Amino acid sequence: MDARARKRYANGVTSRSPCLLLALLLGAAFLFPPPAHAAVDPALQAVVRVDCAGRQGSGSVINGDVGYVLTDAHVAIDIHTKKPADSCLVSFIQSATGVPTYFFRAAILKYIFDEQRNEDFAILQIGEQTSAETISKPFPFLKTNEFSVVGEGLSLHGFSQGGERLISRSGVIQKFEHGFIQTDAEISPGDSGGAALDGNDRLIGIPTRIVTLTNGDSIIVNYELQDIRAVMNWLDTYGPNEHDKYFIHEDYQRYHQSAAFIASADLDCEYTARTVLTPTVYCLMTTGDRLVFPNDATFFSWYADYSPVIMVTPDSVNEYPIIRNATYKPGSLVKSQTMAAVYVVVDSFGTLRWIPSEEKAKNLWGPNWAALIKDIPDEFWTNYTLGQPLDP
Repeated sequence: MDARARKRYANGVTSRSPCLLLALLLGAAFLFPPPAHAAVDPALQAVVRVDCAGRQGSGSVINGDVGYVLTDAHVAIDIHTKKPADSCLVSFIQSATGVPTYFFRAAILKYIFDEQRNEDFAILQIGEQTSAETISKPFPFLKTNEFSVVGEGLSLHGFSQGGERLISRSGVIQKFEHGFIQTDAEISPGDSGGAALDGNDRLIGIPTRIVTLTNGDSIIVNYELQDIRAVMNWLDTYGPNEHDKYFIHEDYQRYHQSAAFIASADLDCEYTARTVLTPTVYCLMTTGDRLVFPNDATFFSWYADYSPVIMVTPDSVNEYPIIRNATYKPGSLVKSQTMAAVYVVVDSFGTLRWIPSEEKAKNLWGPNWAALIKDIPDEFWTNYTLGQPLDP
């Protein structure tokens, strides 16, 4: 099949290709505004408009007490220079008209934009109010559901159609793949960073991009959401369960039940470093020993980006004897490239426990568990050791 994929981010930013003018093709559903006095659904009031240095998108309040907002990185930063906006403007709606009424400045706290790793997230924090209309804390916010399933209905909310007011659409979950949820709910420019909600108004993903597949005269359009689990996995590269500082789980116990058999998540690195001679990154341990990160994927299971890596002289590195390769961060689901069995890494030494059934995997990691699996190249498989299988 001679198919070519072209991706456009849902606030109109184009990735790798010219603008597809897809908005003309979508015929996106446009909801006529209800009477101005109509009450607003609290879940929808947690969906905000986000404006950052001329880029208009959407966002979701994920912590009402602290004022954390989740959006897409391509709204918060210039994806070509990777430079974040100085600040953003976050706007809340007041009534079911969906028109923004309350306006706040917001700081950009964390962000990552990496197409190769399918990561496009940013966390903002609401600051000073800039409008005469007032809204007090706690802000309306959304709890998360990490256990949605294929075929389940969803609603999608964002400030598309020029961003003048909140637009809602509906659809179903079609597929989980590599950190994305594919849906038939139409995404339009301006929706980026908005909210995809399950039937109980729980946040399951964020609208991110529109992908067209062309094969001759055939055009297939896919609408993709960043899976909320992928965002949490990214935040956890800043520290164990770092995501809990930002998100409120609908079912905290279920999401964290896999932690019962996960041991220490600390590599004991005093520094992560490399030399001018090679791109290889090392963990220089407090014990005076050295670990080698065998590939980028292993490194990024521990760290959000390369910012912690320092440049040192070859002689400095050589003072640390190599003891082994680093392995995937505990909690990672992995398999060999040439074997079907799936394992979970349970400690920082690469001990693996076999997951005995799909039912067990779904219970611990949700129906989209297979989308979380990382392949380990065969040449690095011997870095790991096999422990006891998980209980059935």
